[in-house]
Amino acid sequence: MKIKLIGVLISIMLITTLIVVAQPSKIITKETSTNTPVSTAYSVDVPVWDIGDQWAYRIDNITLTTNQTGNEFYLYLEIADLTLTVTNINDTSYILEFKTSVKGNSIINTNFGDGPINITINLPSLKISGKVTIEKSTLGIKALSANMSGRFWVDIIHQPYINFSIPVIPVYVKANLISDFSLPFSMLSFPLNTNMSWNSTETNITINGEVRSPWFYLFHFVNSIYPFLPPEIEPLLPIVNIKDAFTQVGTGNVFGVPMIPDAFYCLNTEMINVPGGDYEAYNITIMGGAASCFYAPSAGSVVKITGNIQQIIPYVKNINMELLSTTYS
Repeated sequence: MKIKLIGVLISIMLITTLIVVAQPSKIITKETSTNTPVSTAYSVDVPVWDIGDQWAYRIDNITLTTNQTGNEFYLYLEIADLTLTVTNINDTSYILEFKTSVKGNSIINTNFGDGPINITINLPSLKISGKVTIEKSTLGIKALSANMSGRFWVDIIHQPYINFSIPVIPVYVKANLISDFSLPFSMLSFPLNTNMSWNSTETNITINGEVRSPWFYLFHFVNSIYPFLPPEIEPLLPIVNIKDAFTQVGTGNVFGVPMIPDAFYCLNTEMINVPGGDYEAYNITIMGGAASCFYAPSAGSVVKITGNIQQIIPYVKNINMELLSTTYS
């Protein structure tokens, strides 16, 4: 049973690491806007960005969750300052670089057939830096690459294999992540005007990369002397290939985002207040009011996203993002 438990712990470490690099829920309530409507709506074309243009955002709530039979995963994240800077431009795309830190927590409830396993994870600080490629004509995401490093703490609250408490386990990871979109994904449609609707983008997101941890090297070394790892886990170590790991858990590394007719509707323009200032913004309703996106022409980008967008982006149960500042003019 101890050997089996060790195998389970490694499986959980791999799963939680993948949640970090990839993916009870809060109830989303629809609120009536208190912002002042602006009657002088006009059509706006896609903005033109220049090298050095910068947008800083605060994301004080990202809730990702999945719930399948016998398996529940919940992840809550906060980003105090996500700054995106245009560093390169080509014929079709903008390249933006970013560097930030993320904190949050996670809950995992699962069962490998011997009884329930309940785990909480605390993520005090995960350092992330990388690049995102944006299509000029749509402001849609074409690709994302990121390097991540940090320590999280795993607390196994309940498990069926041993009858004594397991101490909180520190897990340090370093990872690189590469995501490619088969078609650029955007919540916007240009030229943009009020009283217009459009479909969400049907695309496939392919995720690749590697995850490293001192624990993985230790388990791999011990297993070479005294085999104890489950046969489906041992080939993944010591450097976890994200594609192989996703394939091993049965999902594959290609995730489809469906096309949803009339997923977006531009209701009106409003004066909206965010930490970065007051903006005249286009109020874009998502999935009939489950979420809202506010695009401000004078900021050259989105200034706020709030609500439940998991029908558009799988697993994202809730998000609240606001503009802190911009150098765009």
